[in-house]
Amino acid sequence: MAALDWLETASDRLNNDSAYRDLGNADVDIAFRAGKVIRRVRFDAFSVGEVETINEAALRDVELVIDMPARDWTNYLKRRSKGDGPSLSGLDVERGIVSARSPIERLKFDRFQRSIQALVDEGARVVAS
Repeated sequence: MAALDWLETASDRLNNDSAYRDLGNADVDIAFRAGKVIRRVRFDAFSVGEVETINEAALRDVELVIDMPARDWTNYLKRRSKGDGPSLSGLDVERGIVSARSPIERLKFDRFQRSIQALVDEGARVVAS
């Protein structure tokens, strides 16, 4: 599976999972980046909204960017699917993978990290299957 192609399937699965709503609402606009591949994901209230491919210039319009090389994304998802990978928060502390336009927007990662992590963990299950 190509870098970040798991995002659409993972978002569809989460939107059909009633347990996802229990995490609370999330209103944040994020870019997931794997080298030159960039996908924008909009979290809207209790669902994962639109997933779209964007270019480098469009990064200025998102609140958060989670950035890792494609190989690192693959390894991270494999580790998460086995239950031995760190959370995105832990990985950010180690490697600084999350960036934002401002300190206030950076706080959105901490606020909505459970919803963001749920999407990535569902992506790990997509990649593993």
